[in-house]
Amino acid sequence: MEKNKSLNFALDTLKGVTLGISAAVPGLSAGSIAVAERCYDSLIEKITSLKQEFVKSFLFLLPFILGALLGAVAALIGIQKGYNAAPFTITGLFGGFILGSLPVAIKELKKGKNSKERVIHILCFTLCFLVASMLGVITALTSFDLSIYLKDRVWWIYLIALVAGFLSAGACIIPGISGSMTMMVLGMYIPVINSFATRKGELSIWASDSTTFKVTGLILFLMLALGALAGVITASKVMKKMLTEHRVSTFYAILGLILGSLISMFFNSNIYPKYQAGLKTWDYILGAALFFICALISFLLIKYVSKEEKIEEQLGSQNNNL
Repeated sequence: MEKNKSLNFALDTLKGVTLGISAAVPGLSAGSIAVAERCYDSLIEKITSLKQEFVKSFLFLLPFILGALLGAVAALIGIQKGYNAAPFTITGLFGGFILGSLPVAIKELKKGKNSKERVIHILCFTLCFLVASMLGVITALTSFDLSIYLKDRVWWIYLIALVAGFLSAGACIIPGISGSMTMMVLGMYIPVINSFATRKGELSIWASDSTTFKVTGLILFLMLALGALAGVITASKVMKKMLTEHRVSTFYAILGLILGSLISMFFNSNIYPKYQAGLKTWDYILGAALFFICALISFLLIKYVSKEEKIEEQLGSQNNNL
């Protein structure tokens, strides 16, 4: 019995590692990975049951949490080093995963029954597309760089971290949507992972000689974590309601977010200055190649997840008929 418990704990931890990695990589959807690993429904159920059955739900979630933290930290360190060496290559990789996730939203789209529904669908798509795309474009054109404010630790940057954590973690709940993609669109992704750098740098917390800078950095991460916790709990409840009561409109909004984020991914305050400075030819070539490869990988993963969902629905229907 104890052996089975230990084995289940280890397996759930490994699943958590994959969820953490997918949550850390912009374009990869932790929700889709959870569906593929057949733990999505149970995770949502336990998250929403934390208030009613805290101990039981927490013990179930513990291995996933530990694994997710391990996977996310490992992925963030790797991405931080890779982005500094080849920014367009890493961006192409991220963008490919985003493009490949389009079928998640597209398969749920349906033509409105009347003109009112069609207008609502168009508004949902347009508004979300404009918000997601213009965030990156505006920060690039205005040279707005959050890393400056992160370095100076202005008071409102903590509120930004709280909101960013809330939105990105909430996005992880939706299969096909990337939480890290949300962080990148908000301009928080690269500055935050640069804070993990082990070598001295403007944002490096661990390599800084200033105790005050380290403390304020840890407070910043605490705000990010609190926002993420609130985002997961809130999004689990909200998405459950939205997908039940306004499913089609929600997916029109999701499609707008995905397409808009794809634009912001390649045109934002982090990468635009690198375009101006000039990138290596091999960086562009490798980035373009990875864009199409990762789009295919993401597409095949989502196709597999959809196939598994259909099989489960068919089995459920057969059981009900029996």
